[in-house]
Amino acid sequence: MSKSPIKVTYKHIGISRRILAVFFLSISLSQMACSMDDKLPRNQIPELFHPHRTDFVCKHELTAAPALDPQAEVWYQEAVALDTPDLWKDDRNWPRIIELYTKASERKHWKAMNNLATLYQTGVWGLKDSSKVLVARNPKAAMALTEEAMRMGVPLAYAVMGNYYADGFVVKRDATAAWAFWQQAADMGSSYAQFTVGRSLNAAFDDPNHTFWGNSVIGIKMLECSFAQGNGDAALELGVTLRKKDKPRALHYLHEGVKFGNAGAASYLRGEFQEVGGLAPNGIDNARADRYEVFGDALEHNPDLRFPNLDKVLPLPPVKLPHWNGNKNDLLNAAKPAL
Repeated sequence: MSKSPIKVTYKHIGISRRILAVFFLSISLSQMACSMDDKLPRNQIPELFHPHRTDFVCKHELTAAPALDPQAEVWYQEAVALDTPDLWKDDRNWPRIIELYTKASERKHWKAMNNLATLYQTGVWGLKDSSKVLVARNPKAAMALTEEAMRMGVPLAYAVMGNYYADGFVVKRDATAAWAFWQQAADMGSSYAQFTVGRSLNAAFDDPNHTFWGNSVIGIKMLECSFAQGNGDAALELGVTLRKKDKPRALHYLHEGVKFGNAGAASYLRGEFQEVGGLAPNGIDNARADRYEVFGDALEHNPDLRFPNLDKVLPLPPVKLPHWNGNKNDLLNAAKPAL
């Protein structure tokens, strides 16, 4: 490390809906007393954040985290399918969703543990009747699930603990602790944390008050590591960063970001293919812009969609666009994973 670690200020940054929808909640006296236990993972603050670090070793979460129990994975996938934006929140089977996530969590399925913790952290209210509680908040259960995942060595859990400190959820709001946990999670392999820290380091100069620092060499390495794990936010950040420096690479990152399910990447490319001097290699290409718009709209509605077969219906130039009958669902379905 070239410079000493620092304490930092926190400013909220945008993140995936499943792990960052946090609210300030009241903390009971018993919870406050419990939080003083040094043995709890929440109180084991990692090494302080080094914004001017000179090295980063890329690790992947699926390699670092425990293997998923096959039966638990079945329950998890069923729960995810039930929690679909295609249904109003009021119409989703929340008791069954909670039951499935709970069963999977009991078998140490860390993705189910995270999703269940998020539901308990934020709660769910009806859209038709905003006073109707569909899933009650349970801060104690959310924290317990996250800390158990930390004991299991799950990188994402360390990132979520950083979120808890950033927003004052159960623990006292503490920016220094938040960045320490995010840095630890990035080093462990969390793609979300690698994006979060990498984006903040991807700057030309330091501005701690706006949570960015001039360490783009390491920032880009973190973003590329996150991108290699299928992180659409990292793809968008890399594409925008390289737009003027390396248009072919920028186009590649953004196009892959659409495959990863990033609505911003799709919308960005729609604009680029409509703009003179944009990323389109052969000038304005409204046909491709129209298709990116379809994918962008679909991802705005459902960020969980993935389009690994995007190249079949929307290949990058110079490959010729295949015929499309104009039906949006046909376009989307052809780009989704094969069943």
